[in-house]
Amino acid sequence: MKRKIIILLSIYFLLSAQNIFSQVEDTLIYRYRRIAVDYQQQVKMAERGLKGAESKLKAAKSVYGPKLDFSGNYGYYGNALKLAPPADAPVGTPGEELHSLYSLDLTLYQPIITGGNLKNKKLAAQSEVDAMRGYLKLSKQEVMFNADKLYLNTVAKKEIYNLAIEYRNVVNDFVNVIKSKVEEEVVGKNELYQSKVRLNDAQYQVLKAAKDFEMSIMDLNKLLGFPVDTLPRVADSLMPLVKSFSADSLIVRALKNRPELTYLNGKAMATKYNEKVTVSKFKPQFGALAGGKWGAPSPGLKTDPDFNYYFKAQLKIPIYYWGQKQNEYNAVRQATQIAQLRVEQTKDAVVLQVQRSYYNLEKSQEQMKFAKSALNNAKKNVSVMLDRYNEGLSSVLEVLDAQAFLQKSFLNYIEAKYDVNVAYSEYMHALGEMAK
Repeated sequence: MKRKIIILLSIYFLLSAQNIFSQVEDTLIYRYRRIAVDYQQQVKMAERGLKGAESKLKAAKSVYGPKLDFSGNYGYYGNALKLAPPADAPVGTPGEELHSLYSLDLTLYQPIITGGNLKNKKLAAQSEVDAMRGYLKLSKQEVMFNADKLYLNTVAKKEIYNLAIEYRNVVNDFVNVIKSKVEEEVVGKNELYQSKVRLNDAQYQVLKAAKDFEMSIMDLNKLLGFPVDTLPRVADSLMPLVKSFSADSLIVRALKNRPELTYLNGKAMATKYNEKVTVSKFKPQFGALAGGKWGAPSPGLKTDPDFNYYFKAQLKIPIYYWGQKQNEYNAVRQATQIAQLRVEQTKDAVVLQVQRSYYNLEKSQEQMKFAKSALNNAKKNVSVMLDRYNEGLSSVLEVLDAQAFLQKSFLNYIEAKYDVNVAYSEYMHALGEMAK
């Protein structure tokens, strides 16, 4: 009988040990990062935003060239306009009357001096493109980080579910052993009832773990764009990540790589250039235009339509606008200062996040090592209790308690592995270095 109990629990140990030590790098996490990035609407919206910003930049560059416009106008006057008579007409000859004035115009305009308006509009548009590139990278980083958390959660729930089944089976086998001993009148029925209570609890944990695992799959499928009832391929257990990480230059790397800062710096530069655009409206403007015109009255103030052409130079020097210039400038200046303060605020948040993520990763690895050590002790405790039980020195309840502590130690170890893997993803996210 002793041999049977030891064999049953040894099988349990071997199955669990396989989850701990037979680990290779889980490459599925990179696959699901790519799928999530390709599917998520958040990334697609950011891509559309970048394309829109690039189109605006092209538009801002095009304004340097001449503009060609076609226009037309028509007007009817109830009281006719009386034109002057021809110079060679006899004295007293009335001029012709003109009720309708109309023309078709083709105009070519070339801006020459704009007070920096065109230049700064182009620079502002370029800054918006830079900002949207940062926003696109930010969206991808966020999606990949969410994919990591959901995938790791699914693997953890699967491992817990498998562990619950293994524990339930072990307790069930132990109940059968107790039944045999009751039938042989070696032990009393109270030991059988105690073991059945533990079996009921183990079965409840299986049902709960199955529900949690299935719900984690649904969450992962939603992020990946899979049908909710799809069963994606995931690892059987979490990788016990044990690595050494250097704290050197972490903040410098993060401030260089974090897409939030790229986005906010681009926005800040855009508002700075918009300041100059606002000021440029109140500086001298100069341009030249040429055009052709067909309509009436025609050259010589004739009522018959005819063609004419013209060349013009336009100069505009703003003088006084009742405080409009200063107020508009103050408004955009405040927007620039807000954008710069937002950059500084985000830098402080990034520094804190990097420090916290590094600390959390180190402590999570320590926690995992401790959980693994505690698990080994729990195994030894079960072995000792089994020996004492078979020698009549321990009760069945003490054996069941030892098994329950072993189960709890396994759960702690799985939780510790989950924490360290999520901590590593947080660490890479904090540095802005997540990759597909």
